[in-house]
Amino acid sequence: MWWRRGLRSAVGLLAIGVVVSTAARAEIANRIVATIDGEPVTAHELRRYGREHGLDTAPDSDVLDALITDKLLEKEIKAQGISARDEEIDRYIQEIRTRNGMDEARFKAALETQGMSFETYRGRVKAEIEKAQLVHREVRQRVNVSPEDIRRYYEAHQDEYAIEERVRVRDILFRVDGGESAELQRTVAKAAEVRRLAMDGRDFAALAKQFSEGPGADKGGELGVFGRGEMERTLEEAAFALRAGQVSEPVQTDAGVHLLRVDERIAAGHRRLEEVKDDIRERLYNEQLEQRFQNWMSRDLRERHHVEVLD
Repeated sequence: MWWRRGLRSAVGLLAIGVVVSTAARAEIANRIVATIDGEPVTAHELRRYGREHGLDTAPDSDVLDALITDKLLEKEIKAQGISARDEEIDRYIQEIRTRNGMDEARFKAALETQGMSFETYRGRVKAEIEKAQLVHREVRQRVNVSPEDIRRYYEAHQDEYAIEERVRVRDILFRVDGGESAELQRTVAKAAEVRRLAMDGRDFAALAKQFSEGPGADKGGELGVFGRGEMERTLEEAAFALRAGQVSEPVQTDAGVHLLRVDERIAAGHRRLEEVKDDIRERLYNEQLEQRFQNWMSRDLRERHHVEVLD
């Protein structure tokens, strides 16, 4: 019948349309977005990489750049014969488990909740260790901070190492029981009597061990070295008004009544190079490391390979 022939023709056209549409979608999914040394990188591979690395919402250009970088690193790792040993991988995984307080069973279960098998995770750890070894070989070993670099930085950044005047302080604290004025007066009188003992030549440290109810009493009342802004305001004003060896009048605070003695006044100046050279070396090393790493990633690594990004 004509209508059956018409129906068959319509179905045939529909089927052809479905095939063409499916083929078109497959072509788009497998569209080549870049080549690395002639090897294609497809749109499907790009989307999968984005999902696996939590980059679903990142611009395609950023995801592609990260994917290309990973592939270049893999090529260099293979070319240089770098391979992580089993014991290195096991040790790394053990450290992760220990840090998270997990035994092997709980760790594998946690991976499964993230949709990852232990074998897949182990493979990723192996890849990361190998990348770290490559970076160490190409970057870290070539970074060097000389003593002259450290000295130049120190001399150019003197403000960073300026020190204000400081005082080395001892304290005898007399606590006040209750808030009654009579009790406070008795405590102040007791502090004044102990001060007279100190003024008459009695050792302040020995007096602190005998009378102080504050921190450091067993160490002769020693509190340490303080700059301005590092002590309670009332105590700071009393301490910085003293010459080395002097004992203050009784000073009242919320903690009680204090007698302060300044053992030493340390003049303003700069921290010595010997004190700060390790910090400077670490800072310069990290700066050079970051700069060299960026240069290596953006320039050296790509110059070794032919990368073409397609529109």
